[in-house]
Amino acid sequence: MNGDAEFCEFVFDMALPACLVESIKDRSWMELANSPRIEAVFGQAPVRPGFHSISGMTGMTKWWREELDEETLQCYFGTSEERATLGYMSRMKTVIIGNLGPDLPFVLDYRESPVDPSVAFLGEEGSWQRISENVCNLILALDPQRADS
Repeated sequence: MNGDAEFCEFVFDMALPACLVESIKDRSWMELANSPRIEAVFGQAPVRPGFHSISGMTGMTKWWREELDEETLQCYFGTSEERATLGYMSRMKTVIIGNLGPDLPFVLDYRESPVDPSVAFLGEEGSWQRISENVCNLILALDPQRADS
């Protein structure tokens, strides 16, 4: 069996990268909420960070995609359009993977690639910012010792 196939997980038909699924399964993903490098990586101090399980990602993404009305979505710099203007995020092309506190989510952004999404963060500055080219790089930035293993 293909090694990547066993880690094939989806949230709303968007495939989660294998490095993220592996990290969730070994619980190291959730531990990244305690990384001393969060502020340096995200550019903002965490309030109550949470790195979601797959079921947590599914629930938060369901809220983002289906439960927010258009007016509230605008407060989160979100749009229902697949193409979003700079600083905005398409609710149809994202999976919420965690947060740094209330109303401070970070997402996998699938607009440019369905297989290697970038990571974006909605901080207090008020618009979405790309913080990593992909989630594997984010994991290494938050836990540099992983590169050695």
